[in-house]
Amino acid sequence: MAPQTTSEVWDSRWSSTRRTIDPKVIDNIFEPYNVINALRKRGMQMVDGGGKEIQVILESSSGTAEAFDKYDPLSKSPRDPFESAFYKRRYYAIPIVLSDTEDWENSGAEQIFSLLSALGDNAMNSLLKTINEDACGSQSGKKMLGLQDLIADAGTGTVGGINSGTSTFWQNQSDTTTKTFLAQTTTNIFDGVEEFNTVMDSVRKQGGRTDAIITTYSIAGAYRTALTSQGYVELNGTKLNGLNGQEFPGFMGAEIVADNDISGGKAYFVDKRSHQLRVMKNANFKKTPFVSLQSNGQLGQLSYMVAGVQQITNNRRRLGVHTNLTGI
Repeated sequence: MAPQTTSEVWDSRWSSTRRTIDPKVIDNIFEPYNVINALRKRGMQMVDGGGKEIQVILESSSGTAEAFDKYDPLSKSPRDPFESAFYKRRYYAIPIVLSDTEDWENSGAEQIFSLLSALGDNAMNSLLKTINEDACGSQSGKKMLGLQDLIADAGTGTVGGINSGTSTFWQNQSDTTTKTFLAQTTTNIFDGVEEFNTVMDSVRKQGGRTDAIITTYSIAGAYRTALTSQGYVELNGTKLNGLNGQEFPGFMGAEIVADNDISGGKAYFVDKRSHQLRVMKNANFKKTPFVSLQSNGQLGQLSYMVAGVQQITNNRRRLGVHTNLTGI
């Protein structure tokens, strides 16, 4: 038998060697959406039935009790110590479209991964991406309220239809002092830690309790550096030891939540009893049934991943923000 030519050797190798294809689609675009995940998973999400608006009844004023003796005349004036905040529902949707030809080709022994499942995962992640961005920002158009609305830099503004300029009980806590987190104006005390304490104390004086500090990776990193330098935590390679091994150890009982969508320099102090992500039951991050596109003269199926959400507060004075921290 005549020896194989070089070309024949390579042809043989090509025919006998197939690609090793990972059956899983690898995410190269999405980030961790920590704010929306924190709201959904840490007791700050509430699923409700419906209605065009969410009404929250607020106790907005107090009376003055009278000291009296025997038959002293007492006040008979009626009081109305209540006020309501109203929040409109906001809706988000992203399509899932699959042509019949793609479905036919992505089946049987030739199927490497479930195209439909991958499209569904991409749609859900895309939905979370948009909602996370809006939850961290400020409202415009048909978008939901963001942290910048509920916990305003100046502490003021109109939220839920209530003007905090005239209803001063509806102002959030705010600290606009410019500070570098790792600077030490006072010996052995980091300026950033002092500022965290200042805002938390302001919240605490209003009866609030900060459950989460939502901030940038830069500020969260500076906070971790401050703890590490003082020996409160120990970094062993990439593993964090101490304080339950969290990526960013908590502060005074509050979880540190870092997110790329938070504006630079800001740290939001959130009380889960006063701050909620409200989700409509029938649009709770769910997929609508697929419908045929044949009426459009196309062979394919269409569905939407939908969410009916709004970010609300029932007590702004128990929420706080620091607006000017420099991290690392």
